[in-house]
Amino acid sequence: MNFIVFWEYDPDELEKVVRRLKKFEKEIKKNPSKYPKMTFGPYLFGGESKGITVCDIEDDEQPVNFHLYFQAELKMSFVPIVEVDTALELISQK
Repeated sequence: MNFIVFWEYDPDELEKVVRRLKKFEKEIKKNPSKYPKMTFGPYLFGGESKGITVCDIEDDEQPVNFHLYFQAELKMSFVPIVEVDTALELISQK
């Protein structure tokens, strides 16, 4: 299932966040099935210390692992998204 991940960091911790992101790039290559697959982004909101990423989550452990990896650096929230065609099809089945 696809999710938008809204994230935010403390601007005073930017260097720490960048270091952690660089480590995560290596970690995700080593253990790709442990984390959500990033399909869009990450994108930073202009002039702010927050942004979004869209990811595909295959099991319940992936968002937990992702959150635990960044819990000291990023505040995150996951919002599920569904294609309109899929939603319309499900609605028509009722």
